Amino acid sequence: MSLQKVEYGRPTDKCAISVQLGIQMGLFEDEGLDLSVRTVFGGPQIATAYDSGDLEIGEMGSPPAINAIAGGKSFRVVGSGVRRKANMFFAVRKGIKSYEELKGKRIGMLGLGSCPDWIMRKILLREGVDPELVEFVPLLSEYPKVVDIVAEGRIDACIAIEPNISIGENRGILDYWVPAFDEPYLPKYQWIVHIARIDLIEHNPDLIVRVLRGCRRAAHYAADHIDEWVDIAAELYGTNENVMRSAIDRELPHFHLDGQIDLEGMQKSVDLQFELGGIPTKMNADDFLDLRFQPQVVESSTSLQV
Repeated sequence: MSLQKVEYGRPTDKCAISVQLGIQMGLFEDEGLDLSVRTVFGGPQIATAYDSGDLEIGEMGSPPAINAIAGGKSFRVVGSGVRRKANMFFAVRKGIKSYEELKGKRIGMLGLGSCPDWIMRKILLREGVDPELVEFVPLLSEYPKVVDIVAEGRIDACIAIEPNISIGENRGILDYWVPAFDEPYLPKYQWIVHIARIDLIEHNPDLIVRVLRGCRRAAHYAADHIDEWVDIAAELYGTNENVMRSAIDRELPHFHLDGQIDLEGMQKSVDLQFELGGIPTKMNADDFLDLRFQPQVVESSTSLQV
């Protein structure tokens, strides 16, 4: 059987780890797919790739997705990634002891307009620090080296996903402070979302079904085979197994494996973008979603060829 080539987009090199595991285990081949992962660093940047057709399907964070769709970009949210909660973590260079000391400091993140930008603003406001008094440093393609950049003194803190934080702790460079998903900072919140172009939804919905089904199978495989996950991820990220296991232990309790969109959380994501100025008017979550690809819908549908 010939396999259909598909590029799966992601906004950082640390996203889609369970998808990569699923590729190595042949789970997407079972769906008739020759799936590869492609990184376009930054939320607004990957939104442009989806809008232009450079990418047709993949994942990104909900804040830049909401802003892009509200601005007329030609894609929709069709599912949830494993990081349904905002599994980002704020850490600082050793020696910084308080939020007050962050004034005048540089905070590294994926990119301006990306998820860490919006979420870091929320954390700072909650802690009584005007975001205008710190410098947000977009790292984009340098994001994989965020721990090195702290060590070099180019930034003083970072908001990042694992295993970056565990790597920084292990090297004695970072002190971990808070998770972004703590209730004082964010409401219950839908974070990583699966994206599909409107053209793909209209003309090849079965491809979306197969990709998302492969993603669900890969997520469950990762959770059920931690040792394999540790081995593959440690090699991918150039770290040791102890660090990778620490990162997984921190994240896995918050992972969502079945791909369902948190509808209440998605509405809160939309409301937060209005609150922070990402979108100009209040909108409904339905304006951003295509729910035909939710597992419970697909399983009861004949039209999507499950």
